[in-house]
Amino acid sequence: VRLEEVPIPTPAPGGVVIEVRAAAICHTELHFADGTLNLGVQPITLGHEAAGVVVAVGDGVDASRVGEHVLLYYYAGCGACPHCATGDQQLCGALKAQLGFVSDGGLARYAAAPAENALPLPSSIPFEHAAPIGCAVTTAVHAEKRAGGLKANETVVIYGCNGVGQMLVQLAKLRSCVVVAVARQQRHRDVALELGADHAVDGTDATGVAAAVRAAL
Repeated sequence: VRLEEVPIPTPAPGGVVIEVRAAAICHTELHFADGTLNLGVQPITLGHEAAGVVVAVGDGVDASRVGEHVLLYYYAGCGACPHCATGDQQLCGALKAQLGFVSDGGLARYAAAPAENALPLPSSIPFEHAAPIGCAVTTAVHAEKRAGGLKANETVVIYGCNGVGQMLVQLAKLRSCVVVAVARQQRHRDVALELGADHAVDGTDATGVAAAVRAAL
């Protein structure tokens, strides 16, 4: 990983360029940095959690989008397969781009993306709050979906409360669930409680977590 000056991108037909106002660091970037993850594309600008302002549009994109606050979603599916049709672009076998993985991402002043991947944001949401939505929040939503959805008054145990876990805490509370957050670090448990968790359990000793959760309830 190194810091370089790169050219300002130009928008492709059907694409946009955004001025990045905030970008988050995912644990995935650490995997790239230490060599654990290597997808064979180098050099590449990392960063798949970014938000900013549209500053240029390509052919076929409404010019009124310039100035729009947007969140970058990093999977650009083919748009024609069954996975894309059901909103599971991450399973698409013919991706047009994957920002920050095999296509240049958002850890730069400017980033290019297909227009449909620049999702409009309300101007009331700060960019630094919006940036993690593209990965941490969508991962939490996907986890809820895979679990069959959350229903009001269900008890939900969230084991691990870093970025995605804290997003799940908020999602579960939005669904009116009873939330038990399990984390080894006190600060992570404190944040979970601030975000609405009903109980927080120390996960340092994994053998005692089940009993601690039952006791909390």
